Amino acid sequence: MAASSKTGIRAEALARRAAVSDAVRDAFASRLATMGASLVRSEQDPFADPVVSLFLPVRGEPDTRPLIDVLAKVGLVTSLPVPIARGEPLVFRRWSPGEPLEQGSWGIEQPPVEAPTVEPDVLFVPLAAFDRRGARIGYGAGYYDATLAALRRKKHVRAIGVAFSCQEVLYVPAEDHDQPLDLVLTERDVILCEI
Repeated sequence: MAASSKTGIRAEALARRAAVSDAVRDAFASRLATMGASLVRSEQDPFADPVVSLFLPVRGEPDTRPLIDVLAKVGLVTSLPVPIARGEPLVFRRWSPGEPLEQGSWGIEQPPVEAPTVEPDVLFVPLAAFDRRGARIGYGAGYYDATLAALRRKKHVRAIGVAFSCQEVLYVPAEDHDQPLDLVLTERDVILCEI
């Protein structure tokens, strides 16, 4: 039952996301560049330089490129995800603006195979829908759930969902394998999740 519920929630949230105006999209890209940059450093160790994973926007996702620019300019290691197999953890390849990209799965650009792999400490996570507990619905392939589970077995990582406020739902039916978000950043709020 949860899978079919997730399918409906996903479709409705993505339809709302598709209707977001260009003005809201542009304003959020700017907000993301400033607010997102302030969220990558740990309060426990504000001087540590975390490795940060981001994503290039597709299908109406918020534009993360200004945030990538800011993080790269301050010297942080930035990376992009590369899917290997459905339901398996993502691989993260180091990438900074201006470096080459190649066409990957589903037409999503990714760093070439010769780019070094890294292990992120902070992940900006795309999503279709979320709730305030930190439960998220992705696109159904399980990449981020598998990735976060694998990383969290090794170390503390921070998962920050990136979404428009219209993608928030009252309740996401979470399953045992679903990995929660720590925060969600929208054009209106920074939501500290409560799972």
